[in-house]
Amino acid sequence: MLLETHALGAERANDGGLQLTVSTPTEQRTLSSSHLLVATGRAPNTDRLNLEAAGIETDRRGFIQVNERLETKVPSIYALGDAKGGPAFTHISYDDYRILRANLLENGNATTSGRLVPYTVFIDPQLGRVGLSEQEARAQGRDIRVAKMPMDYVARALEVDETRGFMKAVVDAETDQILGCAILGIEGGEIMSVLQMAMMGQVPYTAIRDGVFAHPTLAESLNNLFMYGFEDPT
Repeated sequence: MLLETHALGAERANDGGLQLTVSTPTEQRTLSSSHLLVATGRAPNTDRLNLEAAGIETDRRGFIQVNERLETKVPSIYALGDAKGGPAFTHISYDDYRILRANLLENGNATTSGRLVPYTVFIDPQLGRVGLSEQEARAQGRDIRVAKMPMDYVARALEVDETRGFMKAVVDAETDQILGCAILGIEGGEIMSVLQMAMMGQVPYTAIRDGVFAHPTLAESLNNLFMYGFEDPT
């Protein structure tokens, strides 16, 4: 993995492959590959909506500005999904709909405040993420404990001969609440979802550590993660 690296150019090699010239913090390198993926991000098509006529404000990228109730500054006009920016996930768009349904049709008071934003990158193996990373938690000045475990400690992963990856969870040292996790491994998104539900229900990590999970499931690996994965054994 190359960090803080900029692409300088790409060209077809004599063997039909691709060569990418990059500049790293220390040198210029040429990388060989079979494919090149260029990701430039998304631009909203809100410029087609004539928002100025309604007095609706957008940010410099064109995303509609809303508050935590998804309200624009114009009364009775709301924005949801990708048009308002933020994480461009289908499940976030659906939750935006849930908020508006609760508030407009059910006289509720739902907001996006405190909403957990999970995601799964469907690479091989999967990467599932939710909540705070270790770096984010430390930046907030939290007293945390970090549990780590390679996937080759997971019984189910061994049985299906897929032991690439690792598990990592961040917990609050004072309350034992799970603050976030990253699961890179077989069905990483599903394992992440188990921890997300614990976070939603404010279930402490100790309850999962001592819980009884069916053997040999991937969820069972959470016993070992929270029993043996901490660098400090306290």
